[in-house]
Amino acid sequence: MEKKNLKGWLYLIPAFLFLGVFMIYPLIDVFIYSFEEGYNSASQNFYGVGLYNYSYVLHDPYFLQALKNTLILVLITVPVSTGLALLISVGLSSIKPLREMFQTIYFLPYVTNTLAVGLVFMILFKKTAYSDGLINLLINLFGGNSIDFIDGPYWAKMLVLCLYTVWVVMPFKILILTSALASVNPIYYNAARWMAPHPSVFSDALPCL
Repeated sequence: MEKKNLKGWLYLIPAFLFLGVFMIYPLIDVFIYSFEEGYNSASQNFYGVGLYNYSYVLHDPYFLQALKNTLILVLITVPVSTGLALLISVGLSSIKPLREMFQTIYFLPYVTNTLAVGLVFMILFKKTAYSDGLINLLINLFGGNSIDFIDGPYWAKMLVLCLYTVWVVMPFKILILTSALASVNPIYYNAARWMAPHPSVFSDALPCL
């Protein structure tokens, strides 16, 4: 048994080395640099150690704006993309014919080049000398006014960024959730279907727990 454990640890050594060199060491190195005031990357010199860098960053309006944008992006895109991915995964799990084809279609945005996705969003939202974008054409069709989604109001730019993020990350979540649902034992589904019209059985069993 000990030999098998030793063999397993030997297999993990390359992964540990890779993580240590390319992830853990850079994180520790950057953390140390953050306390070095006036650090010069060319000469590797600095004139002091302290919290000046943190104080400077926390008073930088650009950093605070970036932090605000990130928080808004996370609070909106994570639940939206996860909820949509769960709904699509449940739908894919219940579809028997052509299931693999639908899974491939929903996974395509994840393997599509990021530049190509960016170009598609530019065609949809960017105003040019020739067109206001496809989305603005639809807005105008229903009697609305054109919106500059790229260089216009803050909410419009955040909307485009949120839509782009959801579009990019959702396919991977669909793949993970679909695989997870496929691994669920069908017995649990049958039990849930049977319990739905017989809720009294579950309620009668609660006092016994």
